[in-house]
Amino acid sequence: MGAGKQLMSNTEAKPIYYELIVVAASPATEIWLGDDDGHFVQKEIGALRTSLLPGHCTVEFGLGSPPFPIHLAKASRYTQAELAAGPTCSRPIPKLPPE
Repeated sequence: MGAGKQLMSNTEAKPIYYELIVVAASPATEIWLGDDDGHFVQKEIGALRTSLLPGHCTVEFGLGSPPFPIHLAKASRYTQAELAAGPTCSRPIPKLPPE
């Protein structure tokens, strides 16, 4: 293997995913996760556990409830009470590709 090839494999960046845990106040509450483009990407009941690339997302506790912003820059855990104590945000309107 040449030196250029070896250097390339050592410097290739792999995506870094961070764990996100969100726990609702009630085990029956729907938790909706939205991406930064406004699309819902995951729904769980009671607790949401996922791994995401760093960035922005939103969480709603029940469809149509106020969304709460999350900036994921490290592994994070939130409760519904913690998020409700902070600001809400508007969920971006999804942009669909042209037909």
